[in-house]
Amino acid sequence: MEKIKMGFFGGCFNPPSNIHINLAKELVETKLLNSVTFVPVGDYYKKKNLVEAKHRYNMLLEACKEWDYLRVEDIAVKSKENLYAVDTFELIYDKYDRENIEIYLIMGSDNFKNMTNWKAYDEIISKYRYIVIERPNYVQQINSKNIIYYELNQKEDFSSTRIRHLLKKGEDTSLYLNKKVLEYIQYNKLY
Repeated sequence: MEKIKMGFFGGCFNPPSNIHINLAKELVETKLLNSVTFVPVGDYYKKKNLVEAKHRYNMLLEACKEWDYLRVEDIAVKSKENLYAVDTFELIYDKYDRENIEIYLIMGSDNFKNMTNWKAYDEIISKYRYIVIERPNYVQQINSKNIIYYELNQKEDFSSTRIRHLLKKGEDTSLYLNKKVLEYIQYNKLY
């Protein structure tokens, strides 16, 4: 029996954009994966202008509603302690049936290039499978049978930082945000 291929896409998702969702859909529609689960970082993660994890989690739920193969995982959101990537990966692996599932960790090449600075880097690079999304100005640096470098069909590279900037200025973000996500942001006065 062929194993189910599940992708886990970690990040801040501050806010989750159409680009995040379209990337996940593309990975499933091209049959690279059977499903993608978003894993937003928790409140322990120290980053400027990061809204509470519960809001980022809820926005992802809104953004994924239309597709049954897109899901949201609250492992890091519920954590009461500081989780490093290696800790989050272990929790994911412990939660899902490794007998029938192949797990792939999805990240952008901009984050992947910094992995050599992560806690337990040698362990996580050798132990887990990755789909690394190639982004402009970041070249692949690590060769491994566990890594798939993926070039998006969608070429636009539009950051959450820029979306937050547009939101603060009151400009139109309908090209970049799901309508329900935008309504959630406005209702909760997040940005």
